[in-house]
Amino acid sequence: MFSMRRLRRRLPSRHDSLLLLIGALVACVGFGIAAFIHNAQVPLRPETSSINSPWIPSTVKRWSGPIDEMSKKYNIDPDALAIIMTLESGGYSKANSGEAQGLMQITPLTAKDIAHTYLKKPVSSYNIWDPRTNIEFGAAYLAYLRDQFGAVNQGPSWDNTMELMAAGYNGGPGAANLLAGGHGLENAQTIIYSRDAFNMWRERHAYKSPTYDRWLERGGSQLVDLAKAQK
Repeated sequence: MFSMRRLRRRLPSRHDSLLLLIGALVACVGFGIAAFIHNAQVPLRPETSSINSPWIPSTVKRWSGPIDEMSKKYNIDPDALAIIMTLESGGYSKANSGEAQGLMQITPLTAKDIAHTYLKKPVSSYNIWDPRTNIEFGAAYLAYLRDQFGAVNQGPSWDNTMELMAAGYNGGPGAANLLAGGHGLENAQTIIYSRDAFNMWRERHAYKSPTYDRWLERGGSQLVDLAKAQK
């Protein structure tokens, strides 16, 4: 016969109940910490799946196919990628500064690092003048900079992250480190470049970008004109 005395033996004691409660609390805290760490490590997500900024030049928008493709592949906002391309080449795929090449102005040394380290699938041979390849290399490097210098508390605006990414893209990771550490930048070109990218990003939803207009006046129009003439 199943007695109440035997039943009481099978029920957990107060001590056991306390241990179970403590275990449950520890588990909940553990899950919360794990979730926080996971969220903190999640790269900042794109706002859109295609270029939306109305003032991005048509010479850059003509590359919207590979821009959208690589934005998805590397989790980079397509407007951010388009802004960097605008500053680098104005959409002129044959742009050559003497040191950097193509739409995203990749230097040979940086291209080698990107090919081996930052691409989703590393490659040993590539044609950096190929527009799609050039855009992928630029997107992969921006994703690296985003992961290095972006912070979850900067999302979803990306304002500070965009400035740090641009500083790193133009002046190298060391420049982004200086900016992130509050030491400022000494290279005038990197200062102007990172601020242009920062302001263009903040103006991305506006019908017109005063920063883009000033960039055109400072010489950007020459790149855009070359891109317009390109067949």
